[in-house]
Amino acid sequence: MNSTTTIGVLGGYGAVGSAAVRRLHQAGVGPLLVAGRDPARAAGLVRALDPAGPPAEAMAADLDDPGSLDRFAARCGLVVNCAGPSYRVLDKVARAALRRGTDYVDAAGDDPAAIRLHTDCGGHDWLAAGRTAVLSAGALPGLSGLLPRHLAKDAGPLLRLDAYLGGVSALTPAAAGDVLLGHGPEHGTPAAAWRDGGVRPRALEPRRGLCLAAFPQPVNAFPFLSTEAGRLARTLAIGEVNWYTVFGGHRLPEELATAWALGSTDPASLVAAAAQDVRHHGSWYGQHFQLWSGSTDGPPAHSLTLRADDSYELSGFMAAAATRALLVGGIPPGVHFAADVLDPRETVAALSADPAAHIETV
Repeated sequence: MNSTTTIGVLGGYGAVGSAAVRRLHQAGVGPLLVAGRDPARAAGLVRALDPAGPPAEAMAADLDDPGSLDRFAARCGLVVNCAGPSYRVLDKVARAALRRGTDYVDAAGDDPAAIRLHTDCGGHDWLAAGRTAVLSAGALPGLSGLLPRHLAKDAGPLLRLDAYLGGVSALTPAAAGDVLLGHGPEHGTPAAAWRDGGVRPRALEPRRGLCLAAFPQPVNAFPFLSTEAGRLARTLAIGEVNWYTVFGGHRLPEELATAWALGSTDPASLVAAAAQDVRHHGSWYGQHFQLWSGSTDGPPAHSLTLRADDSYELSGFMAAAATRALLVGGIPPGVHFAADVLDPRETVAALSADPAAHIETV
């Protein structure tokens, strides 16, 4: 690819997409094609961009219209998907990109999309075409799998990793939809931990009233061993991984538990519950990692704290980082997760300079 490659961002005017578009445009990446179901909103974002930057254009593209996706992908040298919810997107946009011979970045994607790209579509098709698909280029999963790699880069034998991820944030309907359906075996195992090379069910209990540097107030943490955490444990050969989802408020976890119990797929109640938590506690997000190497006696040998006001901005950062890495040839053909192929040192350095995040490493 070169500096004239057209980058198409589907869902480019949403919370994640607009964050990615702004970063790409500020970095001089383009031309940009901002697309979505509402071309007026796409045009509004384009007008708000600095006219001195790369060219940008709005376009209508509908996730539920394969012909529309094909027309969009045909105009792009690289397709970036920031539309959601990911359980509806799955591999739809990736397939359109492959049909049109373009590379692909997804701010979500996750294991359900990866499974389909490796089976139904065939991961080998991407290799045969010499094209690349990068999935999970968001805050969680994505950044959550990359930050521990940065923390472990100079550590000795990795014995234990504890991770706490979450906070208080408004939910878009797409994000709420993903939260509702993001608890099946394709996503992870509740109450499980990683022990000596495998998943150990029912190994952990919730932790309440925790005070951690990543969060401005005490939080409740619920164990959920994500598939990303399992991949991380295998890749880094960590003996023990304890992975927690953090809630800073009470309404969202209560409403989520009720929705799961009733099998609800309506995101409206989660959106309202998240908004109520924001009114009471403010909006903030964090990721906190503790790593033991050499010995598990005493405090962790290394720790990393990420604090942010907005997780959507972090996802936009990651989507833009994956896009830029692809443009310079830093990711080989095939289907990959962002945390596996982005350079941890370079990505953390760039994020440390981004106004959306504050990182401390000990």
